[in-house]
Amino acid sequence: MNGFRNFMNGRYGSDQLTLSLLILGMVLTFLANAFEWHIVTIFTYIIFFACIYRTMSRNISARQTENLKFLKLYNPAKAWLIEKYNIIKSLRYYKYFKCPHCKQEIRAPRGRGKISVTCQKCKNKFIQKT
Repeated sequence: MNGFRNFMNGRYGSDQLTLSLLILGMVLTFLANAFEWHIVTIFTYIIFFACIYRTMSRNISARQTENLKFLKLYNPAKAWLIEKYNIIKSLRYYKYFKCPHCKQEIRAPRGRGKISVTCQKCKNKFIQKT
């Protein structure tokens, strides 16, 4: 184990971009084998080579910069997906609608009939059926 530790000393290792590339490569490999897409298989080899290159790289600052650029795109997309997942999960208990004035998304409990709703953002009052 010390031999591997000494080998990796001064190298970048893995990060979120490398792990995402690895997962993308595995998914594409599965799809390429399932549908016999030979071009996609070659593309997955390129992705796996990029993972190995990033892990073994000694240019740590360049790899960190690449990872930060990736995270600037990945984190908002992840937050959006988690938000939509939570909305779908709670659709049984809550109804979601938008304020007609400011388009703010509002949540109200289901099964209350027609209720008067006050938007927290613009203080607009309107009637909504739940």
